[in-house]
Amino acid sequence: MSLAGIYPIVPTPFDASGGIDTGSIGRLVRFLGDAGVQGASILGVMGEAHKMTAVEQEQVIRTFREYLPPELALVVGVRAAGTDVAISMARTAANYEPDALLVGPPSVQNDDVIFGYYDRIARAVDVPIVVHDYPAATGILMSPTLLARLHREIGTVEYVKLEDPPTGLKMEKLAKLTGGDLRVLGALGGMYVFEELDRGAVGIMTGFAYPEFLVDIYQRYQRGDLDGASRVFLDIVSLIRFEFQPGLGVSLRKNILVQRGVFETATVRHPGAEADAKALEHLDRVLDHLRGRGYEV
Repeated sequence: MSLAGIYPIVPTPFDASGGIDTGSIGRLVRFLGDAGVQGASILGVMGEAHKMTAVEQEQVIRTFREYLPPELALVVGVRAAGTDVAISMARTAANYEPDALLVGPPSVQNDDVIFGYYDRIARAVDVPIVVHDYPAATGILMSPTLLARLHREIGTVEYVKLEDPPTGLKMEKLAKLTGGDLRVLGALGGMYVFEELDRGAVGIMTGFAYPEFLVDIYQRYQRGDLDGASRVFLDIVSLIRFEFQPGLGVSLRKNILVQRGVFETATVRHPGAEADAKALEHLDRVLDHLRGRGYEV
């Protein structure tokens, strides 16, 4: 399955005691299907994988695999400080036949070390790899030259989830270095969805609790309705901006999913900030603004 379209980075639902809420995973999958997305990306930065045991991570992968219909792609996040641990995570994920692995770099700012990390993972599992280029979360900068080398020398490195702004300029550099063969998925909460599609992104892989709007923008763009795609994007960017707050985005998105009847609770595992009453009041103000413009939120 070639990745193209909308692949939400989804939060992991927890119950009130902090346990994994498998029932909410089932509702989340149905919710995503109804929204018209092409798949789901789990255990990413927003999935709180770093707060789970290996057993819990596998439980989450297994549950999504059980609920996801075959037409929806499953992308599983993999990242660890040690290469051997990352390989173990990748092998566990591969047992559930994911369509791709979203692999973040190790915490070592050295191109050869980073290359070796991805090369060893690729040799261990035969699954397409999405390189996660998100310096704000990983602390690691990956140059266009390094990304092009990963794609050129490691056969399964097919995509990059590009979250290193300015994303548009980096996309152009990657296109020149790879002839457009390294496919880019836009992200950063959806902050630059229209611009990234307009610069050649094959899709969007990001956390956003209203994925149907991303689907609408993508579909409009694909059929040549650039004005319509731009209009919807500019209308909802106020919500994207508010939702994408560093440190608070996971809680806000979980609160929205509770409001939408998808999650039972908005529990965020410690340590993790939770939206207070004022933040939720501000969220309601943004949603009221969109309702006034005719959007169903």
